[in-house]
Amino acid sequence: MGAKMHSMSESCIPNRREAKRHQTALRLQECGLRLTSERGFDGWTIDDLAASADVSRRTVFNYFEGKADVVLGPGIEVDPAKVEEFVAGGPTGGLFDDLIVLAHDVIRERTDEQLITSMREAIVKDSRLLALVHERLETAATGLVECVRQREGDDFPAQQARLLLKLLLTFFDHALDRTADDPGRTFTEHFDATVADARSALA
Repeated sequence: MGAKMHSMSESCIPNRREAKRHQTALRLQECGLRLTSERGFDGWTIDDLAASADVSRRTVFNYFEGKADVVLGPGIEVDPAKVEEFVAGGPTGGLFDDLIVLAHDVIRERTDEQLITSMREAIVKDSRLLALVHERLETAATGLVECVRQREGDDFPAQQARLLLKLLLTFFDHALDRTADDPGRTFTEHFDATVADARSALA
């Protein structure tokens, strides 16, 4: 999770212009993932991407800084209102359960199941992309650790907070594997099944 905290109004496409930008960015990412699947990450250029998406090279750079950003898409975004609710002790009052609620909010921002599967396939084939994903996840985890400690108090051990976040990230990784093995169910369903299995194993 390379997490920037954006407002929900920014991420929910509040007007036609934002809707068009969102659709263009999504099309660019889909084309980038398709090119990566067909040729490998090193097998295509920004010019190839622009031609595939029927846009100019300049348009690509209006949305993404480079090829890796195209394939991975935007960083994981968490609605500040949801973060505030979490820090205040909500929405359920249970730390672990509330982290799962935040995870669901993140998943809802990436509702295209095929896109999630395509991203996984691209990432596992290229160590550089995998490293960038881990870097994003580490950045997001660091921010959420601070949120956990704000919620639980300064006495809450940072190592325990990091452990919780690493467990959550493991759930994401495992759900991706399950999605690849059983594409007939959605990523969200596999994520929920992973959490349920963990609860059962640790009960």
